[in-house]
Amino acid sequence: MSDATHASATLLIDRLARLLRDEIAAIGQGQLARVEELYPRKTELLAEIETTFAEADHLLSGEKPAAEKLRRKLHDLRELIQTDLAMLRRMTEATSAVAREIDRIRDRQSLSGLYDRDGARPQKAVSSPQRFDQSI
Repeated sequence: MSDATHASATLLIDRLARLLRDEIAAIGQGQLARVEELYPRKTELLAEIETTFAEADHLLSGEKPAAEKLRRKLHDLRELIQTDLAMLRRMTEATSAVAREIDRIRDRQSLSGLYDRDGARPQKAVSSPQRFDQSI
């Protein structure tokens, strides 16, 4: 296998690694719009990597320095992907928790969410029944 093929595969891994680092930084800074902005490019790069490494034995086999470098870069990329995935999961869990809290607050503010002083739902109606003067 030529060095150009190893070089192009290495360049592809480096581009995805750089994008993942940018995404991890954006998640850490709470820049959700940036995460969304990076998503299309990330899926494109992942598709390119899948295509490039579909039959990667010729790129990864042997003891050539280029193959060893590529294996090392793939290992580092895998660690970055795991870090990114863990952060995305935590972000998703936090977003879900916020959504549940908003639903709880909304429910509490509706008529079904009225509570008495002790925090229990009242047993009687919210408003007292209307009495009409029928003695005319």
